[in-house]
Amino acid sequence: MVQDFFYDKYHLYLDSLKINSTLIQYKGIMRGFVLSVLSVVFVCCNLLGQTVEPSAAVGKDILQLEFETLYSVEKSATLKNTTWNIPNVLVRYGLSDNVELQLHTPFTKDRCFENNGLTSTIFSFKEVELGVSLNLWGQRNIRPEAAILVRAISATESFGFKEIGNMVSLNFSNTIGQKFTLGYNIGTTTDLDKHTSGFYVLNLDYAPNPKIHFFVENTVNFNWDSMRSNCIGLGAGFKMGGNLFVDFSAAKSLLHDMFYTGAIVTWAINTKKP
Repeated sequence: MVQDFFYDKYHLYLDSLKINSTLIQYKGIMRGFVLSVLSVVFVCCNLLGQTVEPSAAVGKDILQLEFETLYSVEKSATLKNTTWNIPNVLVRYGLSDNVELQLHTPFTKDRCFENNGLTSTIFSFKEVELGVSLNLWGQRNIRPEAAILVRAISATESFGFKEIGNMVSLNFSNTIGQKFTLGYNIGTTTDLDKHTSGFYVLNLDYAPNPKIHFFVENTVNFNWDSMRSNCIGLGAGFKMGGNLFVDFSAAKSLLHDMFYTGAIVTWAINTKKP
């Protein structure tokens, strides 16, 4: 999969925080958008390609660069908020075939409108995410392939441990036949204000051949007593040649008046190749 969950396609964590970020912006405060939660953060989701995180590391000595952009529009009464990630960058590096290091840098541009008049424009780079993904086991019959992903989120103003959040995700996938893959994540995110929420992502991918694939995805972010976001998305990915891939996606929130479109470019490099 091209980010697969991409998705940065997730970036599950990022998407799940977009809900809080958007609501607070209307009060004149900019809050970081985390992911997935990666995530996920949208008032919907952080799709870009796909939100679902892969169930295996990229492979030893592989450097994978993912550049993703997302444009979202949310409306509420006389207010409208548009958000553009410009772009987010996710770096994955395989220390071994089972261990992957990650660096994620989310950039956003937010524009708020009231009665169709622009009231504010905010550029934001408030968080940096450092993470590690560990393969747990491979697929065997109906037992899914599995990995665990842990990310620490630090405020860019301090880059310390005073303000730190986290995202923990269990990532699974089952290959069905030769053309279908069912991927699913479940996890929690804690933002810089120490608010914790849960999420899950369900993704069905169909690849008729090695150069193209299509997917449908559902991403949900929830508190322990209520659902905060529920998004359904569709997308397609294409191999452009060599190790270069491009994914496109569109999604709609089932709980809010929000729509977004995104794209992700993935480039994989073998750092040990002669």
